[in-house]
Amino acid sequence: MHPPDSAHILNHLQALVGERNPFSAPGPLEQAGAYILQHFQNLGLSVSREEVPFEGTASHNIFGLKEGTDPSLGTFILGAHYDAVEGTPGADDNASAVAALLEVARCLTEEAVAGSIVFAAFALEEYGFVGSRQMAVRLKQSGEHISGMIALEMLGYRTTEPGSQTFPPYVDASQYPDVGDFIAVIGNQPSQALTFGVAEVLKQTTPDLGVEHLVLPGRGDSFVEIRLSDHCVFWEQDFKAAMLTDTAFFRNPNYHQPTDTLDTLDIDFIRDISAGLAAYLKNPVI
Repeated sequence: MHPPDSAHILNHLQALVGERNPFSAPGPLEQAGAYILQHFQNLGLSVSREEVPFEGTASHNIFGLKEGTDPSLGTFILGAHYDAVEGTPGADDNASAVAALLEVARCLTEEAVAGSIVFAAFALEEYGFVGSRQMAVRLKQSGEHISGMIALEMLGYRTTEPGSQTFPPYVDASQYPDVGDFIAVIGNQPSQALTFGVAEVLKQTTPDLGVEHLVLPGRGDSFVEIRLSDHCVFWEQDFKAAMLTDTAFFRNPNYHQPTDTLDTLDIDFIRDISAGLAAYLKNPVI
């Protein structure tokens, strides 16, 4: 397996960071999609685009498929949205996650995998998970065997400042660090094995990477703050899914702000997360 490379991740970030919005910056949004598609093609993946219409605009989900050796195992989805809110360059939200998505795909280029993997770049997460919802509903209707899904949501902000980490009111903060220097793996009850599996492989692969996990009761429908990414639409369609995140506004003061810039990101943090994700996808515990 190719090890993840901080220089590659930085190159992706430099290409992606900038306002990417269907209304205020449709050109850069389209350019970001083209960059992702070209990278998937360069890796030899089977590439496709899915049009995502929304309020008179047409964006695209972009998929890179790595075929597995055992079709009975179904398909695992690793996804990240590539759009950004108006008025922000969207470095952590969500160029950091797209950079990890691209790097994980590169790491697995020469690896044989048993189950197929779809690397998915979603459009229009910021408008209510439009792209990922379209995919999840389509997959449910077609009855395709989806073994699991991970949504990558903001992976680049790490700080060692005491008291920098906060939590929603229904999470027992005493069980977690109050310093924002860890990556969080969040799932619901049907996705418990997936959540534990991802967290454990991340810990084993990169022992210096702080890893915390949380499993929500039931399908997780009532936990609004933890549903704010593409994993939630897969929960709604009863797929197993988890979110990997630096916890967004519970840590990062630049969330949805003009200050969400490249210089605020920890590239080595993204690299170490990518290493763990690549190791997990080789033999996912679901």
